[in-house]
Amino acid sequence: MADKLQLFTKPDCRYCVAAKETLSRVGLGFGEHDVSASLRTANLSVYLSGVSTVPQAFAGEMHINGSKDLVALDAAGRLVPLVAAATALIDTDHLSDDAIAYGAEDIVLKDYIPESDGTRSDDPEQWAILRFYKDFFGFWPNCFYFQHHWPESYKLFVYAHNVGAIGMGQKILGEPVMMATGFSTSEASGCNYCQVHMTSAAGEKSLGIPKLIEAARQGQAPEGSPIGPFEAALADLAAAATTNMVSDELLARVRANASRKRISQEDVEANITGTAMIASAFGFLNTFNDLTGVDIEAHWARQSEQSAGIEAGRHGVSEDRTATNLDHDLPEGGPSVEAMVANYEAIVEEAGGADAYARQELGLLPDWMRLWPEHLRARHAVFYAEMMQDRPHSPVPSELKHLMVRVAAIARGHDYLAAVEGLLAHRAAGGDQRAVERVRHCFDAAKSRHEGQALFTEKERAALTVAWLSGQAPITTPRRFIQPAIDQWTPVELIHLFTVCGVAGLVQRFSAIARPKIESQTRDFLEQNELTADTLALRYPLPEERHRTAT
Repeated sequence: MADKLQLFTKPDCRYCVAAKETLSRVGLGFGEHDVSASLRTANLSVYLSGVSTVPQAFAGEMHINGSKDLVALDAAGRLVPLVAAATALIDTDHLSDDAIAYGAEDIVLKDYIPESDGTRSDDPEQWAILRFYKDFFGFWPNCFYFQHHWPESYKLFVYAHNVGAIGMGQKILGEPVMMATGFSTSEASGCNYCQVHMTSAAGEKSLGIPKLIEAARQGQAPEGSPIGPFEAALADLAAAATTNMVSDELLARVRANASRKRISQEDVEANITGTAMIASAFGFLNTFNDLTGVDIEAHWARQSEQSAGIEAGRHGVSEDRTATNLDHDLPEGGPSVEAMVANYEAIVEEAGGADAYARQELGLLPDWMRLWPEHLRARHAVFYAEMMQDRPHSPVPSELKHLMVRVAAIARGHDYLAAVEGLLAHRAAGGDQRAVERVRHCFDAAKSRHEGQALFTEKERAALTVAWLSGQAPITTPRRFIQPAIDQWTPVELIHLFTVCGVAGLVQRFSAIARPKIESQTRDFLEQNELTADTLALRYPLPEERHRTAT
């Protein structure tokens, strides 16, 4: 690999074509490696990048993740100087085929983490969840066998987020469109588990949703279909939120088609908010489920593959467990869903409301939280604080959690979330200069760059790399990148890390649609410490920016 710029590609890949066109237009030569030509080359792309898709580019040893980033670097005038500054070349000649294949292997974490069966829980606060899912799905979803390892997370996600977010989305959008947006955001993420759930949850009514979306996109929506141009635009909005690609043009398309609504009786802005709620719920679920690699329930997996063409993929199928895990007498009593929601809301009310509670817990009211639907804001605030702040029920320090969310936001290119999470990490650490440097270099640590090594322990670096993996679409967990987390964290602690990554996905997808603004406190923090809000620059710093990142 003598050239400074190396590109892993495959034939008939439009993203690879776009990448090569960008490089040719700016006059950059590159070495090309066809991943379809040999198993070694295919494995080498994953081994070096940690990403399963192509193209993957390298300027010297610096990984450039795909055509989207190459185009963005060119538009920002950073691509040519980045390549020109590259010095160290990738040396892989000493690596055997077996070593590369071993490091590139997609490790499914469900094989390392034992299940925690909550279907016969003795915690009265969990009983309403069992009753809810018996009514909703007819069974307890497989993903909960892992999230149940963190009982507070499990309860808070259901009571303080999912019930409200999915419920609001379904009420505004209608059930078919709720499923269409849930499917589309999961498809964009590459989460087969959630795609299967969204196409199987309502039987024949939901199994046809993917085809109805595509027909509406092509202007061929059948008469009587619940999915027309407006609903297809909402599905595309949910998908764009996944990859942080919500544009003014897409929002204009949603609004332009508002008069053609087929189900919803609410106005267009309510429908946009309802879509943001669905996207937020699946931001958590897609991320958590892909990091664990949870098996798909067998009956739904078969149904979805046969009728909708959706395969289980890396998730696999739980052939040893059918949809009967709640086919026993469920406990009566215990607090109801409504009572649990009220209990969480009371915590916020005692602090003086969501605004006061956020300032008490976080030191400010994040703008995304201000934009959260008012009637759900208190429960969202308590959910976020309980997951992200120092609590006896979590072994992961708050500062590290916020740095993980910052890394995931940088990976996804979400400038706002990366900025505010930097401030929250700084405050959680006590606000000293070392905390500033950890904010500055957490992404470097996640990517094993020299600048981030000394500031973080090996255990912390492993957690930050997990956060970087969680920012990919699709999410995979190659051994070379996930093994440090397996070695440094216990199986139950891994669930805490994955949950934090899920929170990052949840807030990012909502924010992609709601478009919060950087708070004055956050902007002051960045300016005072010469930190940039530009996530492209954070992903690919030029040499002069490596030690001091200017605003």
